[in-house]
Amino acid sequence: MKKTITITEIAKLADVSVSTVSLVLNGKTGVGPAVRERVQRIAREHNYKGTTFGGMNKKHKTILFVNIVKHGHILNINHQSFVADYINAAQMEAAKKSYSLEVAVFNSFNPEEITEYVNNSFASGAVILGTELDEPDVEHFLKIHIPLVFIDILCPFMPYDFVDMNNASSVFNMMSYLTRMGHSSIGIVTGSIESINFRQRMDSFEGAMKHFGHKFRKDFVFRVDSTYEKAYEDMLEILKKQKELPTALFCANDIIALGCMRALRESGYSIPEDISVAGYDNLPMSAMTEPALTTVDVSKKSISTKAVRLLVQRIKEGSGMPYEKTVIGGEVVERRSVKNLSGEEE
Repeated sequence: MKKTITITEIAKLADVSVSTVSLVLNGKTGVGPAVRERVQRIAREHNYKGTTFGGMNKKHKTILFVNIVKHGHILNINHQSFVADYINAAQMEAAKKSYSLEVAVFNSFNPEEITEYVNNSFASGAVILGTELDEPDVEHFLKIHIPLVFIDILCPFMPYDFVDMNNASSVFNMMSYLTRMGHSSIGIVTGSIESINFRQRMDSFEGAMKHFGHKFRKDFVFRVDSTYEKAYEDMLEILKKQKELPTALFCANDIIALGCMRALRESGYSIPEDISVAGYDNLPMSAMTEPALTTVDVSKKSISTKAVRLLVQRIKEGSGMPYEKTVIGGEVVERRSVKNLSGEEE
């Protein structure tokens, strides 16, 4: 029996986007005949389990996965694997619950367009990837008439279910690791365009510094763009002006860390001999850089799986069940970008 394929794998084989695959597999318009045939053929050959090609069957239960790219400073080409992990886990869990998954991508935040799309769909509910959204953005979703669960964002007072990474415990784990490695002079590189997760990581970093008795220095708080090229360029400018650096930099995500590592190398710094760097997200490329990046791994699979389970329960029980705000912790993945200053062998 052939192994069931994911929609992300179909997209890779067909050389198209995940949203294009979703349009084809759900019988939607907007895809040329050649591409449609190619996607359908690959899906058939690999035993894809989803909706029928003739169009979405109203009797077939469907969940939407809505990816909203508000500004693209976090959700961009460098984060494709990040989004794919969420989609693949959602698809697998939806299938276990006898739902198919339809992926919709919005490359700007237009609340009216998103509301109309979701309300006019045949979906029973939707998972919203809210990485680039803020609480005022979430308020617009109150006009949507089907159950929603938000992931990669947490708004405590909004009447929705949320599943997010536990930024507080995850950052604390990284700071505990850096402290064990002998670092007390630690700086943070965060995004110049804020997000809820970036703010939480900033707050958690400052709290952890105080917890471990380290001096929190505002001049060791650096802000760069969160895209790879711009993070690199911004850090280059910072390094031209910065007279003193900490022994370690904790970066708010891996893309920022990779851009900063490039800037540090080009500015004559050796990693980790001269300065240590740690990231957050555990993207595949973090293991392939030189040196391999020490980072925080948060299970996107666990987040997406929990979100789909919550959504299916919400679909069944409605507003009678209390809203849940779930956070999932992360663990340090130790590689070679952090120098041991403690004098003790790990």
